[in-house]
Amino acid sequence: MKKLKSKMLFLGLNPRREFVIILTVDLVFLALGILILILLKQLIYGVTCFGIIFIFDLVFLTRYSKLINERNNKNLQDFSIIFGYFRIFIRNGYSVYSSLKEIVNFANDDNKNSLTELINEIDNDKSVQPFVKFAKRFNEIIVEEMMISIYQMVDDGETSDYLTQFELIFDKFSDLLYQKYLRNKNSKLGTISSSALVGSSFLMIVLTIGIISIIGEIINGI
Repeated sequence: MKKLKSKMLFLGLNPRREFVIILTVDLVFLALGILILILLKQLIYGVTCFGIIFIFDLVFLTRYSKLINERNNKNLQDFSIIFGYFRIFIRNGYSVYSSLKEIVNFANDDNKNSLTELINEIDNDKSVQPFVKFAKRFNEIIVEEMMISIYQMVDDGETSDYLTQFELIFDKFSDLLYQKYLRNKNSKLGTISSSALVGSSFLMIVLTIGIISIIGEIINGI
């Protein structure tokens, strides 16, 4: 429950509101299913209502991980763009500090906040820690390697050796990001296929229960 709540807070959602939505929908369909079973005595409609509750809860609760993953991917893509600008600024004689301040203007909201925090921490802490802390937000080892190489440019000057090291890591990162994009695309296609299969299976179950109910009524009528 705490993990679920932390995901909601990370996405800027109100946990209380989210749980109220789930509880309200579940209670409505639960009451509807029970009412149908009592009044109409049709098992198929009751089972359908309970099935809707299960599917709704599954989709609603698993969407947080999907939203977080999409947000992280967008931030990684934005990181790739803004640090492409960073490379251009460095190549044109800007210092690391000045380059970081410049690329803030091109970043999305999440990365802008992270970069601003990085710059503020650099003012107070001249160690590698602010760079490592910034990199950990992206949960990618190669981003951490890249930020450490940038710190080395701060520490020893923007020499050609350290700039070359950064560019090599950045190019590798761009390749990995493209591969990740392809994997996510294939994963989405697989999810769509799986969802269609689950939906068809549920429909078959409902139809089977309906047929059994009809046959039962016919036999009882006889």
